[in-house]
Amino acid sequence: MIAPATVRWLQLLRSLTPAVSVLFVVVLATMPLGVPHYSMVTPFFALITVYFWSIYRPDLLPVWAVFLFGVLQDLLTGAPVGITALVLILVWAVAVSQRRVVLVQSFGVEWVVFILVAGAAGFFSWLVGSLYRTAFLWGDPFAIQAMLTAALYPIFSWLLGQVARLTPPVQTG
Repeated sequence: MIAPATVRWLQLLRSLTPAVSVLFVVVLATMPLGVPHYSMVTPFFALITVYFWSIYRPDLLPVWAVFLFGVLQDLLTGAPVGITALVLILVWAVAVSQRRVVLVQSFGVEWVVFILVAGAAGFFSWLVGSLYRTAFLWGDPFAIQAMLTAALYPIFSWLLGQVARLTPPVQTG
């Protein structure tokens, strides 16, 4: 039998797993790699992670945390504060609202839905960025970012699934 205090700590750690994984990818995405123009097309890792947890464990990733991670990413990348937060909140809302439909489908359907979400997020980011700058931005970086993000979803989905399996529910008795 596990002591009640230990159970509470294990439950807290388990409940923080989605937030820690989003924080990890936000920091990962902003690390300088020395690759020319990489920052313009860095895959939107936070989008992948927020989508995954919103489908599989929305109870562990509240919308206010999604907002904070979006603002943090904007601050770290120098983007206009709030753009990434808005995109991530919209993705969270879509994923949470459609999770029951996606969960009963095959992974292929889940991936196709994510491809649509990533494309919409890329388009929305381009549109808001163009409006913010009051000029049409070149759309290629947004399209490349969306395609890379969509292409990486199966890998990240598998990795996040493994992380989710490593944090099983705590047995109390």
